[in-house]
Amino acid sequence: MVLRQAFAVILGICAYIVGNSLLLKEESVSFEELPLEIQEWYKMGEFATIHGREIFYIHLKCADINLKNPPTFAIIHGFPSSSFEYHKVLRNLSKYGNVVVNDHIGFGFSDVPKENYTYSLGEAAENVLALWRHLGIKRAHIVSHDMGDSILTEILARRDRKMLPSYFDDYFQSVTFTNGGMNFEMINFRITQTALMYPKIGKPLVSLVKVLGLRKFIFRKQVQSIWGPNIDEAEREKDIQNIMLINLYNGAIDISYKTIYYLWDRYHFEFRWFAALERLDIPSRFIWSDSDAVSPIKIPKSFQNMVPDFELAVIENCGHFWMLENPNRWVKEVIKILDK
Repeated sequence: MVLRQAFAVILGICAYIVGNSLLLKEESVSFEELPLEIQEWYKMGEFATIHGREIFYIHLKCADINLKNPPTFAIIHGFPSSSFEYHKVLRNLSKYGNVVVNDHIGFGFSDVPKENYTYSLGEAAENVLALWRHLGIKRAHIVSHDMGDSILTEILARRDRKMLPSYFDDYFQSVTFTNGGMNFEMINFRITQTALMYPKIGKPLVSLVKVLGLRKFIFRKQVQSIWGPNIDEAEREKDIQNIMLINLYNGAIDISYKTIYYLWDRYHFEFRWFAALERLDIPSRFIWSDSDAVSPIKIPKSFQNMVPDFELAVIENCGHFWMLENPNRWVKEVIKILDK
């Protein structure tokens, strides 16, 4: 970790000298240039004005018309992706209940403010709660991933302290955590993550990489490393390309040094979250792939003696985005919470 930080500082100094001395020309990807599957995803969704910002969401009704009072699955996505990371599982999951998923501010098709926004986990939690209430969802099974795990634990900390509106008194039927850095000290940070975390380094670094035309190369190399060992390489490249194109389309790639701010929240607020997890009184599961290079399996295992009724399901030979690598297994594991 220390060596990574030192390398990031050196890289940041170089970026500051070169990046701030250059005039940058904005790059963008038009909607028409996005792959058809992403365009179709967009057409499935709608927008809601939440706290003055436009949030993109998809709310699928249960596909099984014979299922009375179907449950609702509310999904919280992670970094640096969007709700689209669930495009391979959404319709299959809707066979078992209603499904809602949204893009956080700064991600996907939601607003990407360049100024006057901190991209904190607190803001993300407020937006998710407000959207669920806006949609009139009364009860839900919550499924989170990556940054979404921390958003969910922030919500659970507020619930534990009775800080949520009465609307949510009987809202949470269960929670399911998947592959996220829930224990800060155990995260295997990528070099770019370490550099971007420090704004005075991250901002010029983003500028330098853009000027040198290395954004796609660096993005691909960093994300490739967190896939599992038994992947279809062509499918992996397609998935990575989709994540990258969405970040280029909405301009989020240019403010990644801001959207990664949530990592500091993880560092500062774990004491609140761990206390809430110790008193968790609703069904919960940890579903983790065993080949995640950034959020290793030791992270969920660290909660074994903390979370009441701890349960861990291990997915073999998959990486960080295992909902993309093994979508059928993802749905199969997620719906097991209905049996608790």
